[in-house]
Amino acid sequence: MKIRRLLFALPALCLLLAACESPLPEVSYPELRFNHLPLIELNVARIDIVEKYHSPLQRPHVEHEITLAPAKAMRNWANDRLRAVGSSGRATFIIVEASVKAAPLAKKKGLKAAFTLDQAARYDARLEARLEVETAAGLGKGFATATAARHRTMPEAVSINARDDALYNFVEGAAMDFNRVMTTNIDRHLTPFIRPK
Repeated sequence: MKIRRLLFALPALCLLLAACESPLPEVSYPELRFNHLPLIELNVARIDIVEKYHSPLQRPHVEHEITLAPAKAMRNWANDRLRAVGSSGRATFIIVEASVKAAPLAKKKGLKAAFTLDQAARYDARLEARLEVETAAGLGKGFATATAARHRTMPEAVSINARDDALYNFVEGAAMDFNRVMTTNIDRHLTPFIRPK
């Protein structure tokens, strides 16, 4: 009788254990937009966005694994901040690089390692773009470039949600750096092509 009761109890125990291993709830991250910033109005009839950078989709590249893809952030920057207000000519926003690379870090050894939390990986982000402007019939040309680079380390034993949060904020920070540099360089090098405010 005891053996029969045990056999009936085992499936119930397995179901209970399976219920305890429920997946982590998915976290929804906001799309990074720049439409709260002033428009940059270019005296051209159209603006094209060209992605020259293509992720290798394998380590050490991890940009395709991050909740905020650098290339998407850069496309959003161009769509939100650049406006064509002229009747001729064109501008081209070229995404040259939008990468995040991850590299493992060496861990401490010996007794000290048991009492310290090591940094397990280093992440390097690089966002680079070029804005080219050409007026009708080749009467005028100009360009501005911007590069933003950041790095950070990630501790070992970090949860998946904490890692995703950290990497989202990391790419967001790099995108805001890019915004500052590109805005400054447009003001410096493309003033003749910008409609006065």
